[in-house]
Amino acid sequence: MTSDRTILITGVTGNQGGAVAQALQGTGLHLRGLTRRPEGERAAALARQGVDVVKGDLDDEATLRHALAGAWGVFGVQNTLEAGVEREEAQGKRLATLAREAGVNTSSTHPWDRRTSGPASRTSTTSGASRKPCAASASPRM
Repeated sequence: MTSDRTILITGVTGNQGGAVAQALQGTGLHLRGLTRRPEGERAAALARQGVDVVKGDLDDEATLRHALAGAWGVFGVQNTLEAGVEREEAQGKRLATLAREAGVNTSSTHPWDRRTSGPASRTSTTSGASRKPCAASASPRM
């Protein structure tokens, strides 16, 4: 059963974004992956696994708006080594702003619990939970 809940994963062909896509496979969520190179081998492999791969760039508002259309949630990851700290911060803020404009609830962020493949409670002591959410991640709207 496929859900109508779409999760946009930026950097889906990288290590972190790819791991998120892999972790969410089989959860019933519709996965949409943003990449600058949808023709690449990693993007093609994700597409074969059912991920809707879209071309986009974290510096390009038009492509972000297109990728965010209808999204229920967002997992944002930027590359500091490539972008530098200031540009990475701008990319994260841009993604969060555009996600909010697209109707994704960005009023709060949640650590991710790898054991449950869902948000961890704020008081959770789960070792698999990230205690510091990414500034560009957006919590899904219910």
